[in-house]
Amino acid sequence: MISRLDKLILRDVLLLTVVCVLGLTFLFTALSLYQIVNRFEVTPRFSTLMSFAPSLWISLLPMTMPMSALFAATLVFGRMRAERELLLLSASGVSPWRPFVMLLPIGLITAAVAWFGVSIYGPEAYAERHSLQRLALADFIDHPPQGARELRFPGSGGPAPSIDISYGDVEQGRFTDLKILVYNDLGLLASLTARSASIGYQRHNGMMVLTRCYEPRLVQFNPESGAPAGTPMVAEKINELRVPFSFGSEDEPDAPKAKPTSALLDDITRDIEQRTGRHGAAAELVRRVSLAAAGLLLPLLGALLSSLVNHPNRLFAIGAGVIPCALGYYPLMTAATSLSESGTLQPLTAALVAPVATVAAILVIITGLVRGRWS
Repeated sequence: MISRLDKLILRDVLLLTVVCVLGLTFLFTALSLYQIVNRFEVTPRFSTLMSFAPSLWISLLPMTMPMSALFAATLVFGRMRAERELLLLSASGVSPWRPFVMLLPIGLITAAVAWFGVSIYGPEAYAERHSLQRLALADFIDHPPQGARELRFPGSGGPAPSIDISYGDVEQGRFTDLKILVYNDLGLLASLTARSASIGYQRHNGMMVLTRCYEPRLVQFNPESGAPAGTPMVAEKINELRVPFSFGSEDEPDAPKAKPTSALLDDITRDIEQRTGRHGAAAELVRRVSLAAAGLLLPLLGALLSSLVNHPNRLFAIGAGVIPCALGYYPLMTAATSLSESGTLQPLTAALVAPVATVAAILVIITGLVRGRWS
């Protein structure tokens, strides 16, 4: 049965966890939206950003939930230590490890939420971030800034194209002295110049349509050599000129972060069988497993560490619980992910590095408490 002590600990930790989740999620959402906006020279409209925010909130839970539960657990048990409640429980015959039992169901809930966030909602948010590039470009074309501007819309890297648009001015929706450059990491793909043109953007297929295009000049390039590929297209006037732009299409990105976990497992099996030498899917799986395990283990470790601080100032207990956990677990997770991506460690082994080290630290502290070393 759940004792009164269990109910009090469960209530206090859960309440603080919810408050911390709301605060951290709002903060991280604002920072993430700022980073997304900072990638564009023109800011997407407020409605465009807000349409992206809900999926971003959910995808951030794998980070905010474990950290919130960790902070809540350290605060509760740091207070219990400072107010001698743990000492009174021990003097009453309660086992030193008994107050920490209710952190296990809290950790299971946190781990489950983190796993669903990182394996289901995280890929959806990553794919929507891809579509935000399309929406940002459409926002710019529908509401272009006045005056001479040079704007950059970056792609996702590698062969995915980026686009630079510069113009002298905008007069009644028409761009004057227009210049468009399309390129990727390999080099310049194409350039288009025109004395004036109107631009439309078809969101469903990522096609830029230039209408009433005066004095256009379109040149395609070999990105490896930088030399023009074929004869440039020059005309006095073209009523409609279509320019494909793939990052604006409805096709979702093929990066491991955009795939559900079941697809990652299929990719890992294929990479092993075909010996492709690619380990991106394995690294992403290690990251997801480690983030979910953090929700289960970090609150317990943080509570144990904070309970060892015998000081009336609770900030010392919070620091002793949060800082070692954060500076120990997440660097280990990052190192394991890197080793898995390079092929040095197998995915299963890499996924166990940070959790096993945390479990070892938990067992050492619990053993010390039971033997009375830190009472």
